[in-house]
Amino acid sequence: MTEERWQDVKQLINSTFTVKDEYEEDLDPGMAEVIEFEGPQGLIQAKFVTKPRLLDKKTSYSNRAGSDVKVDYIFSKDDFSSHLEVYIWSEAKNSWEKIDEEVLANF
Repeated sequence: MTEERWQDVKQLINSTFTVKDEYEEDLDPGMAEVIEFEGPQGLIQAKFVTKPRLLDKKTSYSNRAGSDVKVDYIFSKDDFSSHLEVYIWSEAKNSWEKIDEEVLANF
């Protein structure tokens, strides 16, 4: 998803639904722009997540019993990827549940 498309989605949410909260969330690494609104199925959270692209993953380990495994991730400094995540509030579990892409297409 592009930044322009996210702005269109945000504008649609603001004009159609009652927005409860809007904030930015710091991820390690990356950022997420979050908007919470009252939708037809209840409280919904839409996140526009922007993270640097993963370039390499290096694993350090020893063949000794009980030794630790260390994974180092190498991220790009100037190449980013973005995607949309949508969650719905579950009263039974008292937490956010992620909505799958197939279910989201039926909204």
